[in-house]
Amino acid sequence: MRRLITAPALLACLVPASAAHARVQQKAVAESKAAIQRYWTPERMREATPAEERFRGAAKAKARRNARPWTSEEVTTPYTQQPTSTHGKVFFTLGGTDYVCSGTALLSANKSVVWTAGHCVNEGPGDFATHWQFVPAYKDGTAPLGVYVADDLITSSAWADQGDFSYDIGAAIVRPSGGTALTDRVGGRGIAFNYSRDQNYQAYGYPAAPPFTGERLWRCTSPPQTSDSSANPPTMGIGCDMTGGSSGGGWIVGNDVFSVNSYGYRNQPNVMYGPYQGSVAESVYTAASAG
Repeated sequence: MRRLITAPALLACLVPASAAHARVQQKAVAESKAAIQRYWTPERMREATPAEERFRGAAKAKARRNARPWTSEEVTTPYTQQPTSTHGKVFFTLGGTDYVCSGTALLSANKSVVWTAGHCVNEGPGDFATHWQFVPAYKDGTAPLGVYVADDLITSSAWADQGDFSYDIGAAIVRPSGGTALTDRVGGRGIAFNYSRDQNYQAYGYPAAPPFTGERLWRCTSPPQTSDSSANPPTMGIGCDMTGGSSGGGWIVGNDVFSVNSYGYRNQPNVMYGPYQGSVAESVYTAASAG
C-alpha cells in the first residue's frame, strides 16, 4: 500500500513561457483573505487531517534498500530564526474535508512563493484546494510570523490530470500578511533542478499522524537509500520516519530545496519518497515566481 507522507544562487535555465504553460495548471483563489482566515479557527486547525489520508490506493514498491545511515530529530533552533523560519505548516480543504501539509518559503521575484507537494494543492486528478493558508514557523498552535493565504495555486499538469507521483509538486502564490511579503518577513530558500541525485538531504516537515502530533517541526537527514521504479521517472527514497502531515516539506541541500516529502509504503515505514525536480518542476516554479 502506498501512503502519502504526506541567499543562494537559483538555476538560470528557464523554460519558454509556452512550454511552461503546457506543463502546469494554475487556479486563482476566489476567496478573500479575510474569509480564509475566518474559516481557520483554532479548532479547525487542530482537527485537520493529514493530507495523506486521501490516498489509500494499492501499489507495490519496486525498490531496493541501501540501508545507509540516517537520523531523525525534532528541530530545536528558534522557529522564528532564519532559515528555520522558512518552513511552515499548510492548511487547506479538499472535498469538504480539512487537511494539513508542510511547505517552504522560496526566494522569488514576487517574494510570495510557497513550495509544497502537488497533493497539497490539488486532488490529483481533480479540483484545486480551497481555504489554503501557510503558517511559517508554526509551533504548538501559534503563528509568530503571521498567516499567509493563497492568491493562486499551481501544480504540474501530470499531477492535476493523472495523479502522477513523479510530478507531485505544487506551489502557492501567497498574499502579504500585515502588509509584508512572505520572504521579506521569513527569508527564503533557493531551489534546484536537474541535479545529481547523490546528495545528503535534510527533509523538514510537520508529521501529524501518530506517534507525532503535528505541532512541532521535524528533520530527517539522509543520503539516498533507494529509488522507486514504479514511478517514471523514478522517485527518490531517503531514510525518514515522519508520518502524515509532513507532505510537502522541503528536502534541503545547502540552502536549496531539491525535493519534497511525497509518499511512503506501509511495508517501508522508515523510507520517505520525493519527486526528482527536473524541467517540469522548474516550469511550476517559473509560473509561481512570475505571479
